[in-house]
Amino acid sequence: MAKEPSAKEKKHFDRFKKKAVDIVNDSDALRKVLVDLKKKLDASEKDDSLREKLIEYLKLISRMLANTVNGNYSETPWQTMVMIVAGLLYFIAPLDALPDFIPIAGLVDDATILVWLGKCFKEDLNDYKSWEQANFSE
Repeated sequence: MAKEPSAKEKKHFDRFKKKAVDIVNDSDALRKVLVDLKKKLDASEKDDSLREKLIEYLKLISRMLANTVNGNYSETPWQTMVMIVAGLLYFIAPLDALPDFIPIAGLVDDATILVWLGKCFKEDLNDYKSWEQANFSE
């Protein structure tokens, strides 16, 4: 079961949520978030302390957002977009509640927020996975 974020993590996340509202309404800004996410994912894949499951989850979110912003997928609710973009901003930010340069703790902090969001929007993510499988499976 996913652990609830701490009060400090939630407060920090709320700042990113405010920024996410503007980003979700701006396709160019959302594309930039996806580019920044790819950079962090590329760097994270070399980090043994970051679990493969988290990387796969982030890639799923990245594909969902990319297909949404490109107009291929239109079923992602606006509120889900805002919360997921806020979570990605939190993940991408070099300094969050626990900075990533603190070994393991900084990544656990990021993962806590992302896992919590995944749990909150599990149905939306499952709907996207079903759509993706129907549209891109061989």
